[in-house]
Amino acid sequence: MSRFESIALIGTGRVANQLGHALLEQGETISGVYGRNSKEAEKLADKLDSRVIENLSEVIQADLILLTVSDDSITDVSRLLNSKNRGLVAHTSGAVPLSAIEGVKRKAVFYPLQSFSLDKQVIWENVPFCLEAENDADLNGLGDLAELLSQRIHVLSSEQRKSLHLAAVFANNFANLMFELSEDLLAKAEIDRSILHPLILETANKVLMQSAAVSQTGPAARGDKKTIEAHRALLGEGNSYREIYDRLTNEIYNRTHEQKL
Repeated sequence: MSRFESIALIGTGRVANQLGHALLEQGETISGVYGRNSKEAEKLADKLDSRVIENLSEVIQADLILLTVSDDSITDVSRLLNSKNRGLVAHTSGAVPLSAIEGVKRKAVFYPLQSFSLDKQVIWENVPFCLEAENDADLNGLGDLAELLSQRIHVLSSEQRKSLHLAAVFANNFANLMFELSEDLLAKAEIDRSILHPLILETANKVLMQSAAVSQTGPAARGDKKTIEAHRALLGEGNSYREIYDRLTNEIYNRTHEQKL
């Protein structure tokens, strides 16, 4: 167990569900759950052997209050908390600075760098935790808590975490969009999407072993202009697929050749 004898969750979404269950399995006590949707709060509280926090203005009996709410809601929710709360208040966002928490005695960041789903089990030992606090005692406490789930602990400033979150958007969200576009192209050609799975896995494994720049392959990296033109013709003109293809092809080509495309 960590030095936090009790933890309250503010929010009932994917992060609250996954983190709440993981901490409970490690012996932590979830003392309360708050959600704007009372039914969702009751459902999660029941799963976590906890109680529902009826109103944020009440004094929350917890050593740690985790704000697992949307980025845009962090400041507003923190302002609603009772100033008499004794617990450390920490948000779980990658993009929001520590200063976004307002009106509390102690504040921190407890950010698990992962994409969460309600129905997919998280392998917590692989998840990096990015921590920030106003003093060493709170930082050490969060470190102890994170180490119950993972050994990949990083102390990052708000500015560092902002850059990390942006990098994660490129690596995760934008890459996922590329997968979606590739599935659309396959569907139009009546090809099952699973045909790309070995290639996707090999690409991911390769970039774990060496830098992405070294791993880059394909017609643009080779300078194969005939193939590029054939792809452009297949995509046609005046559509978003063609625009994305041209922009990314130019970027890869210009990064790998002295003469620009």
